[in-house]
Amino acid sequence: MPSPDLLHEPNALRRQILAGAAATTLLPWAAPAHAANVELEGVELPDTVTAYGQKLVLNGAGVRRRGYFKADVTALYLPEKRTTADAIYKLNGIRRIQLNILRDFTSSTISRIFLADFKQSATDDEFKRLIGPIGLIGAAYANVKRVTKGDVVNLDWLPGTGWVASHNGKALVGDGTGPMAIKDELAYQIYLRMYIGQAAPEELRNGLLGLTRLPRVGEKAEG
Repeated sequence: MPSPDLLHEPNALRRQILAGAAATTLLPWAAPAHAANVELEGVELPDTVTAYGQKLVLNGAGVRRRGYFKADVTALYLPEKRTTADAIYKLNGIRRIQLNILRDFTSSTISRIFLADFKQSATDDEFKRLIGPIGLIGAAYANVKRVTKGDVVNLDWLPGTGWVASHNGKALVGDGTGPMAIKDELAYQIYLRMYIGQAAPEELRNGLLGLTRLPRVGEKAEG
C-alpha cells in the first residue's frame, strides 16, 4: 500500500509502481511463497529434506541419460545453495547426491558405469591413489544386486563419518562387515565431478548447479 504522501504525488506513485514491476521482471524464476515441489519425469523432489538431523535444500536437479535412455533423476541437496562447482566442493557440512531411478539396472551394469565415470572424472594419479575406496564402492554396488524404476539411492558426504550410501533407506554395505563409510573426501569430490564437473553433460551440470529453471508439480516440463 503506497504511503498517503505518494497518493498526492502522481509522479512518485508512478515511479514506485514501475520500480516494483522492474524488480519482478528481474526475478523470472522467483518461486511464490507456497510454490509446489520440483517435478521431473514424474519424480517429485521436495525443496528441503532432513538428513542426519540437518536440513538440506534442493540446489538443483537434472535427468541423467545413458545413450538414448533416461537413467535417473539426479538431485543435489546442500546445507545452502551454491551455483559453482568449486563452491560446492569447498562447502562444509552434509552434501547429498540423490538418484531417483527411472529404469532397471543390474549390479554389474551399475558398477561398470560407475567405474567408467569415476575414471573419466579423476586424474591418473587420483585414480591410482583411490583404488581402495573405489573397490569398496564397487563392492557396495554389487551388494545391491539390482535397482528398479522408483528406487532411490542416496550418496552422502557426512563430516566425521565419510562417504555413506543407502538404497531405499537401507545402508549399503561395502566390505561385508558393516555399512559403507569411506573417510576420503577426495573420493566424494571426484564423485561430485561426475555430475557437476567439466566432463559432466552440460544439461545435467547446469540443472544441478541451479542454473536451469526446474518445473514445479503441475507444470509442463520445457523441451
